[in-house]
Amino acid sequence: MNVNNKLWKNESFHSTFEEADSIRFKLLRIWEADQKHEGMQVKIKYMSSKNKFAVKTRLHPDFEVKKEEEKKSGKNRKRNKKNPDTRMFDASSSV
Repeated sequence: MNVNNKLWKNESFHSTFEEADSIRFKLLRIWEADQKHEGMQVKIKYMSSKNKFAVKTRLHPDFEVKKEEEKKSGKNRKRNKKNPDTRMFDASSSV
């Protein structure tokens, strides 16, 4: 997944923008007071198919903990490496 396209999680759905906005401000106040929520984002999106407003949240990609990539064993590289001496098919060895 591309870091720039980190997905948003649907937090809640509301029938009016004012309801959704009050939830958004409530979340922002909670996150502002607690440092463990640093980097959290919240937005409101109108869902025309449902005629509702969605409150969406995510952790900003810059604050996401990066997992160290596991070092590959190299077994596949050795297995897939071609032998340079046998580049062409040798028809003389077949019956």
